[in-house]
Amino acid sequence: MGDLSKLKLALGQMEVVEGRPSVNERARDAMIEQALDAGADALVVPNSLTDESDVGIIGLNDTRIDVSGDVVELFAHGDTYRIGRGEPAHGCDISITADLFPYTVLAPSREERAGAIVLRPVGIRDCGKKVCAYDGGTTVRGSDGSVLLSLRDDFAEDFAVVDFSRPRKEAGSSESKLLDAVVTSLRRFDAQALSYGPKWVIGLSGGLDSSITAALLVLALGKDRVVSYNMATRYNSDLTKSNAAKIADALDIPLRNGSIEGLVVSLGNTLVQYGYPQDALKGLVLENVQARVRGNLLSTFSAVENGVVINNGNRVECALGYATLYGDAIGAFAPIGELTKVQLFDLAHQINARFGREVVPENLLPVVSEDGFEWEMMPSAELANGQRDPMKWFYHDWLIGQLLGDGADGALPLYDCACTILEQYAASRLLDTDAARWVKRYGLDDPKAFAEDFEWVMGSMQRAAFKRIQAPPVLTLASKASVLAPQESQTRREPPLRYNALLSAIRSMK
Repeated sequence: MGDLSKLKLALGQMEVVEGRPSVNERARDAMIEQALDAGADALVVPNSLTDESDVGIIGLNDTRIDVSGDVVELFAHGDTYRIGRGEPAHGCDISITADLFPYTVLAPSREERAGAIVLRPVGIRDCGKKVCAYDGGTTVRGSDGSVLLSLRDDFAEDFAVVDFSRPRKEAGSSESKLLDAVVTSLRRFDAQALSYGPKWVIGLSGGLDSSITAALLVLALGKDRVVSYNMATRYNSDLTKSNAAKIADALDIPLRNGSIEGLVVSLGNTLVQYGYPQDALKGLVLENVQARVRGNLLSTFSAVENGVVINNGNRVECALGYATLYGDAIGAFAPIGELTKVQLFDLAHQINARFGREVVPENLLPVVSEDGFEWEMMPSAELANGQRDPMKWFYHDWLIGQLLGDGADGALPLYDCACTILEQYAASRLLDTDAARWVKRYGLDDPKAFAEDFEWVMGSMQRAAFKRIQAPPVLTLASKASVLAPQESQTRREPPLRYNALLSAIRSMK
């Protein structure tokens, strides 16, 4: 067994870029230079975002390394050090593992073993419809389990040399980790998927989601990469249009204003040519036409700008299908697509703190009290007179998270999660959860009202599957279940007998 107090082992918390070996090699070379400058005997770096056993141990100076399976023998200072890669091996001085589970807002529990280095890389993994983020936070623990060293966990690269003889102060956790997650992931997605540096085109309505997304773009890429557009109709309020102007001014990005009324009217006239009545454009048809006109315009603007469109949708809208396909459901990337409205309230405060001024207007954020909340400006798509979003904010944010398995260790079928919630309600245990105040606030302590709302949510989620399948790639941050969930299909599943029985029992409750 080697004397660890003499070993200078450098840890490189490196950004790993999938499919770019030359980029990774350059990053590794830079880490090697740092380790040499620090007089380290060896450097440990991650080689992959998918293979937990693929940890690079690089000997430096006069250090010799022999590899035999999962055990690495390192010869330095006249001693032999046995290092186990993966699960701790018998007779090893220390083990090194890679924790390659992505960051989630609802973080999975991580096993921390004594006498081990847990290497956590930074970067993103693009899985097609999902983009996962890695936050770092590499840790070293002594044989007694105490933390000897921890690297930063704010999604940035880091480097340190372990002193096994005495602990070093922990790096500490980011105070605005959600913001760090979205900004760094957006920057990395842009660099890896769109390396030609296009402009990002955003529809800036003056509502919360687009305000946050515009600010995220500026934080990630700078103001010169962002162009915003306000595409008003007669239904847009002066307040939202004023908000859009204030946001663009605060971010110092161009805002191009215009009205889409003429295009909507022209489309109605075109329908008449095809034999439809003059009033064919009304109700939901008119609402969707306005959204698709905006989507068409944004696509045209992006073509003129040689750019791409950002998607502004949030998790609740995506789950319920409250978006128009080929309208506001377009885009190259959905950075807030797994964040609920409630999480966006918190993110807005973090953004304003990061800028040191009001960028996301305070009139978009509710003031929460014991009795509920007050809102100067309720969320609205503004596609009809007096329209308000149909969501029960705070409650539906919680409910959809539960239905998508946020509290689970892995992905669960929708009806399994639904039955768990129904069982809680039937046993009066739902009032012991975080949702209790909102259940009462919306009158859902009336069983019939609860059952009606629950079926609306379940039906909306299932009907919207085709929209989610065609939606842009989403930054997957919600939970372990969301990371592990397989791609869904459009095939609707019949509810199990248990689900129907529970709903029936709730309806008959008094």
